[in-house]
Amino acid sequence: MATHQSLSGGTDDELLQRMIATHPERFGEAFWVFFAERVTSYLPPRPVMTDLGCGPGLFLRDLGERYPAATLYGYDVTPAMIAYGQHLSVAARLQVALHDVTTQPLPHAARSVDLVSMSSVLHLFDEPLPVLAEIRRVLAPGGVFLLYDWIRQPLQTYLAWRQETLKEGEAESRRRGFRLFPVHNKYSAEDWAWLLATAGFTIRHQTQLRPTHWIFVTMPGPRVPRSL
Repeated sequence: MATHQSLSGGTDDELLQRMIATHPERFGEAFWVFFAERVTSYLPPRPVMTDLGCGPGLFLRDLGERYPAATLYGYDVTPAMIAYGQHLSVAARLQVALHDVTTQPLPHAARSVDLVSMSSVLHLFDEPLPVLAEIRRVLAPGGVFLLYDWIRQPLQTYLAWRQETLKEGEAESRRRGFRLFPVHNKYSAEDWAWLLATAGFTIRHQTQLRPTHWIFVTMPGPRVPRSL
């Protein structure tokens, strides 16, 4: 599958360091307030939590600190990310592994996972519906799929965001930005909602936590017939 680093012309280590540096902005106070208000009530006392495209595992670390009885799994296609995650503070309860969900089923039994999360990953897939079907397969009754991903914005706004938030210079923001713009701006919030409904997920809550991203709290529900 395509990765951000292959699309932008960067290296695995550059993306690793960028994800570490931007983690507080991506998963800041607003995110955790939303999570506490909209997700926590659905989780059992000892939840099984899986993060697909987990990167360096920092979100799983945060989950492990907030849910000490949780069992944590993380999957990514970049070896540098998995190597970093193996040394986190919650490593004793965290299992991270190289895994490409576009080519292999998840190593979980059906109806066995209480929370599946994907952050800024699903937009990369050429065919998201098979991946969503696999997520639906492993979710336990009442389980939650948390989707947190890019939404469409104008080119000028996107390039300005890269300079202001990622601290890229004008030349770098254009070099990376023009490559990544079609990928990051593939879907609108309405597109995501349609994909989720088509894949058989019911949206319980949704909001825009950041100018670039929309978040959906969903559960398995009836599939909506495809109209296209």
